[in-house]
Amino acid sequence: MKKLLPFFVAWYCCGGVYAQAVLENNPTGLRWYQVNTPHFRVLFPEGFDAQGIRVANTLEHIHAPEARSLGSRPRKISVVLQNQSSVSNGFVSQIPRRSEFYTMPPQDYNFVGTNDWLDLLASHEYRHIVQYQHATRGFNRLFFYLFGYPTLAAMAQVSAPQWFWEGDAVATETAFTPSGRGKIPNFNLLFRTNLQEGRTFNYHKQYLRSFKHNIPNHYVLGYNMISYLRRKTNDPEIWGKITARSWSVPFIPFAFSNAIKNKTGLYVTDLFREMADTYRQEWEAEVASLTPTAFELVNDRPPRTYVDYAYPQPQEDGSVLVMKSGNSHIAQFVKVKDCEEEKVFTPGFINDAGMLSTAYDAVVWAEYGYDPRWRARSYSQIKVYDRKTHQRRVIGNKHERYGVAALSPKGDRVATIRSANDYQVSIVILELFTGKPLHEFPNPENHFYAMPRWSADGQSLYVVKTTRAGKTLCRIDAETGVAEDLLPIRQENLGHPVPIGHYLLFNSPVSGIDNIYALDLRDGKRYQVTSSRYGAYNPAISHDSVTLYYNEQSRDGLDVVKTPFTPAAWKPFEEKQTKQVYQVLVDQEGHPGLLDSVPATALAVKRYSRWKGIINPYAWGLNVTNDLTRIQAGVASQDILSTTSVSAGYAYDINERTGFWQAGVSYQGLYPIIDLSIQRGDRNDDERAFGNDIEFEWTETTAEGGLTLPLLLTRSRYIQQLSLSGAVGITKVSSFENTISRRGEVLYKGPDRGVPAFDTLLYVYKDQLNNGDLLYNHFTLSYNRLLKTSYRDFLYRWGQTFAAELYNTPGSGDFEGRLWAVRGALYFPGIGRHHYLYARAAYQESLEGTDAQLYTFRNRIAKPRGYSYPNNETFTTLSVNYAFPLWYPDIALGPILNIQRVKLNLFYDYGQGTGKEYYYNTDSGRIYRSLTDATYQSVGVETTFDFNLMRFLPRFELGFRTTYRKANIYNTSGTVLEFIVGAIAF
Repeated sequence: MKKLLPFFVAWYCCGGVYAQAVLENNPTGLRWYQVNTPHFRVLFPEGFDAQGIRVANTLEHIHAPEARSLGSRPRKISVVLQNQSSVSNGFVSQIPRRSEFYTMPPQDYNFVGTNDWLDLLASHEYRHIVQYQHATRGFNRLFFYLFGYPTLAAMAQVSAPQWFWEGDAVATETAFTPSGRGKIPNFNLLFRTNLQEGRTFNYHKQYLRSFKHNIPNHYVLGYNMISYLRRKTNDPEIWGKITARSWSVPFIPFAFSNAIKNKTGLYVTDLFREMADTYRQEWEAEVASLTPTAFELVNDRPPRTYVDYAYPQPQEDGSVLVMKSGNSHIAQFVKVKDCEEEKVFTPGFINDAGMLSTAYDAVVWAEYGYDPRWRARSYSQIKVYDRKTHQRRVIGNKHERYGVAALSPKGDRVATIRSANDYQVSIVILELFTGKPLHEFPNPENHFYAMPRWSADGQSLYVVKTTRAGKTLCRIDAETGVAEDLLPIRQENLGHPVPIGHYLLFNSPVSGIDNIYALDLRDGKRYQVTSSRYGAYNPAISHDSVTLYYNEQSRDGLDVVKTPFTPAAWKPFEEKQTKQVYQVLVDQEGHPGLLDSVPATALAVKRYSRWKGIINPYAWGLNVTNDLTRIQAGVASQDILSTTSVSAGYAYDINERTGFWQAGVSYQGLYPIIDLSIQRGDRNDDERAFGNDIEFEWTETTAEGGLTLPLLLTRSRYIQQLSLSGAVGITKVSSFENTISRRGEVLYKGPDRGVPAFDTLLYVYKDQLNNGDLLYNHFTLSYNRLLKTSYRDFLYRWGQTFAAELYNTPGSGDFEGRLWAVRGALYFPGIGRHHYLYARAAYQESLEGTDAQLYTFRNRIAKPRGYSYPNNETFTTLSVNYAFPLWYPDIALGPILNIQRVKLNLFYDYGQGTGKEYYYNTDSGRIYRSLTDATYQSVGVETTFDFNLMRFLPRFELGFRTTYRKANIYNTSGTVLEFIVGAIAF
């Protein structure tokens, strides 16, 4: 079993490659262009030529240096520059093989650092390309030849943990860029805090995470593991040697840990403990000589949970407005005062700029807006909430990409940073009440501006400015746009400027720990305002200018603290040169200024036709579907721009023991999605009824075509989706044969659907086709409105879902049938924070009658748990559930099993069916009927476990259901035990 499990995970991860899904693509009218270098094809939309050429030159420039430590140079790959999205991200995929850069720069200075955003993406994502190339070796290479890219990716992921993939990429960006995340103390803040607070969790918990404690993600763990071993061995190629061994034999359990043992003498758990102990001692020694700033706590803290009270904004009444979020809390604005808090408003999906802004009764922020149809196009809107009127609205153009919002002191203007689709950044000032643009200042050098704040008189803006040479703080005239740098431009990750009087407060990690500093605008002198053990952030001044509020990192999250605003107590700034952990990486790679020397090679820009690349195979050979019921052999294709997916092949149904050919195409380049599919092959169905063994065998050909309109309507804290679809199909059955046996003796063999029932009566299986054509329509409508969730949520505290389906026959086939069904669910909060009360209801009605050529479509609603029941003319069902977490055990049973959470769901199910069954006397022609009316009632409990297997990051759900059912005419009373297999989660 241990040896087979990696195969199981690999097949499970890639088994659905032939299924159609809504792809993330762009509007139809967007024109695409390309530039080519020896190792890259860079695709970009019209108007993005300059950045497309720059990215191509950058990637070609780093191609050899960034690949050296893994010893593999990737073959040519396509890189897609997405300029329609407001998401700041990037990824490398093997389905199909490509990389995509989402090109809007983030405002949060602790994400991008002093880097140019496209440079950072190129450095990080290219390393993933190198990793996949390095993984194509040994048996992995064989798997690639046999099955294609998804299997290569799955086996590569199985044989090297996710922390390696991301940690190695972060280490690479840290070594080759001026300010990769390894050089930003905030990136390591939570890990460092946990260690110094005595929370040296074991390896399994640190990697697989926990619902009980807040654990940094695998990016952070990976960076520390990668950098520590490279420092320990002084070998920049050590991880290349380890993964070369692991990726050659991916089917061997724990090959990665064994490879570390082979190269270092330490298993992965030993390496983690040594790394954690070493860094903890070094960090404790670093802070031992500090004299922390005295402060007073403003907020109270919920017990046993991690919560951040971020971005304090002092109010006139002495309270502080903050953004509260955490493991158990979705992001919301709350007001805190004297350790008491009051909920103000829950925003939608925030585009976190690392700051908030308030004036009078208004608070402004940036929030994502979504294109209803095109998943690769989104917006960043400025929203304002008025606490007095309780009104929320969008300021300015809702189809723009505004990354941040800052209210003027009078509350009449908003300063923001606009990122245009051509990568041009500008400072824009909007009129609050009308949203009208008042100013958009020119930025010919295209410096990157972030985190604007107004001066007290509203005449100036203070912003963070990033250039190719580094960062500075800048003052900009709010009328003319004339700019003045306030500090020398250098590689210092400055952030969050706040003016107060003749001082400018800001954040800096220059000492190795984030602290608040002050610049005297009169003489340019600089002072250190705070001395923090872990990190101090986000300064703000009270309205009377006597109190400094800021965020102080604590054991369980960011606190809001206050201290007197006394410049006389500040320390003159002294820069200390300390060798940081990341310096080893920089020295080992030997290219600290690599991105400073990117050549500006002229590259030919050519039109890219999506039609030429519409066939792009990425998977072939055998695979198994996710439900493990079907083996498939074939090919799957998807174009680089995600408009067309095609699949074709042969499938074998394990349950039926039959095979069939299938092909499908989904074209998603138009507003409605067009799906076409065809399937032909043998079918088989075994039944047991009336004391007889029944076997149906037939050849079936089905062709179907349909349109789907999937709409994303999210506008607030509720996720809203609406989907409409319609399909027309024909199923042709031939060579139908019904074999009826009793104790091995064949009673009948022929083309009829009927079986002997009682005496001379015949029962017809109307849910089974025999020779003839079934023409059918299928229409669906679904709508969801669900509250966004926190990390600990496993259901929705508020929400509604609705779905309706209609199947019918248009009348020109050999069979007649109809079924319509509606389903809905309501979600409510339970007694505890992660308790959920939810109810589900459904109604289904199908066509019944005496006509032997009726066809009954299969049930579309869930039955009451614990029962089986026949097809009914009508069926109504209601379910009431109460679900809650029982225990967060964090129990690791060696490397095999890691149990994170145990959940219970208490339920009551009710069902009422009505209908008739018909029996035919073929001799007399008479038809008899019996009622199938019955009531179904059951109560029970579902116990499920969230766990990880074999140290794999995906989290599985498995459990059992114990149901007590009430007797009816079809089922006896008693207890039924069933197993539950849930979804995979990350």
